[in-house]
Amino acid sequence: MNTVMVRPLHPYEKRKLQRLKRQHSNAVNSRHARVVLLSRGGLGSRAIAQRVDYSSQWVRIVIHRFNAAGLDGISWYPYWQVRDAPRKFKADVREQVAEVALSSPQALIGMNQWSLAKLRDYLLEQRIVAGVSLEWLRQLLHRCHVRWRRTQTWKESTDPLFWQKYRALRRLYRRRPARGRRLCIDEFGPLNLQPRHGHCLAGPGKRVERLRATYSRKGGVRHFLAFYDLETDRLYGRFFARKSWVEFLALLKWVRRRYRGAQTLHVVLDNYGPHLKSEVRAWAAAHNLRFYFTPTEASWLNRIESHFTALKKFALDNSDFRTHQEQQESIENYLSWRNGDGMLSMTSWRAYKRHQAKAA
Repeated sequence: MNTVMVRPLHPYEKRKLQRLKRQHSNAVNSRHARVVLLSRGGLGSRAIAQRVDYSSQWVRIVIHRFNAAGLDGISWYPYWQVRDAPRKFKADVREQVAEVALSSPQALIGMNQWSLAKLRDYLLEQRIVAGVSLEWLRQLLHRCHVRWRRTQTWKESTDPLFWQKYRALRRLYRRRPARGRRLCIDEFGPLNLQPRHGHCLAGPGKRVERLRATYSRKGGVRHFLAFYDLETDRLYGRFFARKSWVEFLALLKWVRRRYRGAQTLHVVLDNYGPHLKSEVRAWAAAHNLRFYFTPTEASWLNRIESHFTALKKFALDNSDFRTHQEQQESIENYLSWRNGDGMLSMTSWRAYKRHQAKAA
C-alpha cells in the first residue's frame, strides 16, 4: 500500500503549483509541480512516475521534500543555484546581501567605497552566496532598493548669534511685516567666458553634443547682482564688471526706486564685506531699508540661493558663450520666462524644421 502522499495544500500553494506546472521555460519546476498535484489527486508514486517520466523513488523524494519544506523544497532556479551549495537569493539571503552593501566598506574591506566587483568578491569570501554574476548582483541590489548615490556635505555655522539670526529670519519668512516688503539679495558669479557642460537628450543615431575643452580666461568676468521678491515670486538683477560696495550700493538704489518710498524693504543678505560697509548701512537706514544678515556659513537661509540653481541649469549649463553679451542675453531670456513676462517658445517648430532642412 502506498503511504507516501502529499500533505493538504494551502490555497496560495495550490495557485503557485498551477503556475509552476505551466512553466515551459523551467521543465524541472513544471514536473515537480505535476508530481505534487497528481499525488494530491490520489495517484500513487508508480502511476505518477509513469506520467512525468520519473522513477518511483524520485517521486517519493520530491513528495518528501515538499512535505518538509513546502514550495522552497521543490523549486529549482538554474541561474541562482549551483551544485553542492545552499540555495541562494531567498528572502533572508537578499536581506543579508543588502545589509552588507549598506555597511561601511572601510570597516569591512579597508576601502572608502564599494564597487560591484568588490562587493561580489566579499560575499563569496564570506560564503554569504556560493556564486553570483555582476549583473545578477546589480539586479538584486535594485530589487532591494539599494541605489548608488552621491555623498553630501553640510556646513556648521560658527556664528555665536546663530539662533538669534535664525529665529529672526524664520519670523520674517513666516509672516510679511505690516507696510513692508521682503527681499533676498545675493551675488551670482563670477561669470567667466568658458564652456559649461550639462545634459542633453540623445536618441538612436544622434550624437551627444560636444563642447570644447580648451579655453582662455582673457575675456574678463561679470557679476550678476540679483534680488528675489518673496511677495511676487520674481527674480531680478543687474550685471556689473565688479562687485565692490559701490556696485552693491548702486543695486540697492535701483531696488529702492522700484518700490514706494513709504514701504519698508526687509532685505535678507549674507555677511559679504561690501554688505557691511558703513556707507552702505548708513544709506540703507536713511532710505527705509532694514537688513537681516544670515549667520556665518549659513547662506542656505537666504531663499535666493535655490533660485540660482535653476538659473545656472537653464541659462548657463551646456553652453559655450564667446561674449558676455551672449551670456547676459541667455540669463535675461530665462528670467523673462521665469517671471512670467514672456512665452517659453522663441521659435516655431515649423520654422525650425525649415531652417534645419536648408542647413542640411
